[in-house]
Amino acid sequence: MWWKQSAVNHSVREYARHVDGLTVTTNTVEGYFSIIRRGIDGVYHHVGRQYLGQYLREFDFRYNVRKLNDRDRNIVALKKTRGKRLMLKEPKAAK
Repeated sequence: MWWKQSAVNHSVREYARHVDGLTVTTNTVEGYFSIIRRGIDGVYHHVGRQYLGQYLREFDFRYNVRKLNDRDRNIVALKKTRGKRLMLKEPKAAK
């Protein structure tokens, strides 16, 4: 893997340090979780366990395209939908 696991110790006021030429910090994960918190608090209000994976995939997408402008973000989203269907339940057989 390209990353090495490490940790910072906030209890001793350590928020970032350098290890083997890399900066170890919690900023990335804190930024990611802030997107999840804002989405749940501001839009969804409740996330059921049954659909948790779908919510997390949406938040992954939001995080990964956060630096794109609205136009480019929409283009990326639409390209990902080509040939796919969103089905929360399997269709019932015709009678």
